[in-house]
Amino acid sequence: MDLTRYALHGMAPARAERPTNTEALAQTIRAAHDAREAVVLWGGGTRVAIGEQPRRYDIALDLTELRGIVEHSPADLVCTVRAGTTMAELASSLARTGQRWPVDVAYPERATVGGTIASAAPAASRLRHQHLRDWIIGCEAVLGDGTRARAGGRVVKNVTGYDLTRLYSGSYGTLAALAEVSLKLVAVDEATVTLSLRDEPSHLRELALRLRAALPLDALVIAIGAPAGGGAALHVRIAGASATVARVRRDVQAQGDFAEDAGEPIETVGRGIADSSHIARLATAPGHEADDTSSALIAYIGTGVAYLGGGVEQLRARRAGAEAAGGALVLERASIDQKRALGVWGTARMPAAIAAALKRRFDPHDVLAPGRMPVT
Repeated sequence: MDLTRYALHGMAPARAERPTNTEALAQTIRAAHDAREAVVLWGGGTRVAIGEQPRRYDIALDLTELRGIVEHSPADLVCTVRAGTTMAELASSLARTGQRWPVDVAYPERATVGGTIASAAPAASRLRHQHLRDWIIGCEAVLGDGTRARAGGRVVKNVTGYDLTRLYSGSYGTLAALAEVSLKLVAVDEATVTLSLRDEPSHLRELALRLRAALPLDALVIAIGAPAGGGAALHVRIAGASATVARVRRDVQAQGDFAEDAGEPIETVGRGIADSSHIARLATAPGHEADDTSSALIAYIGTGVAYLGGGVEQLRARRAGAEAAGGALVLERASIDQKRALGVWGTARMPAAIAAALKRRFDPHDVLAPGRMPVT
């Protein structure tokens, strides 16, 4: 097997494993636990490079063969899916009954359900649908010692106990390997339209905030500089019932010279983030994503998420300002030298003692991506 495809931060594993069921996944992790080997979980690889360089890397654990719909109950708007299923496969299967999981990703044909959850992938659609963890009702996961653990349920009314799915979301594969997840679904929108406007950044920001406050929108994205092809652009996506979309469209176009954009500009911006070799993610209060429009920026208005570039010192200053206001700045895409100079995560938001205790409980021998996140 060609192991170069699993190289990460200049490190390559000694071998790769591709389990096809949950028990095989558990056996692989259990063996790594016993042998004190380090494992990095792989899905489609679209967000696997986020984080610090692992301290050790012995096994690439490829979950893309752990795929398929386990159960789908259209009447209950829920489904259970294996974690290695791609987002495109999930969407195609659900579309047959006019349903979908309301989570967007840059490359649905590559991104897996498990990887999307584990990396808490941000999306412009959070404006309408909030965080993806709000659309998960249960899961089966394998802990760092090979233990199979269930959390939540497969139907909404049966969800009880600690909501560990929220803990796993954003843990970047350092606490557990997701094997199956149960998801809440929505109906496919009857109509969708994207409108775009180019103007001065400050005007676009003011306009975006007015639109957000007044109208039920699916997504609001401001792109400045290279992400917008030069200049600045505001993209507004409207989705829902046809009559509602038509009404909201008229209201948006009454605010400026918006034109319908059939070129999927919001999706293009998302792919630009995923393809970038140097970009940081800003976490801030919703409505403050574009407070600084002086440099290249991608802002998902109303979600608390923005992306920006810049040198190490510029990002250091932006991080200090973000943290002082209760936010954060994560260096998502960067070279090893840039990550070492700035640090990926900034000031830890969870007390170190709690983070260390969680890691010991879920992964006692530090098997899962050691060093990728603080206190791991």
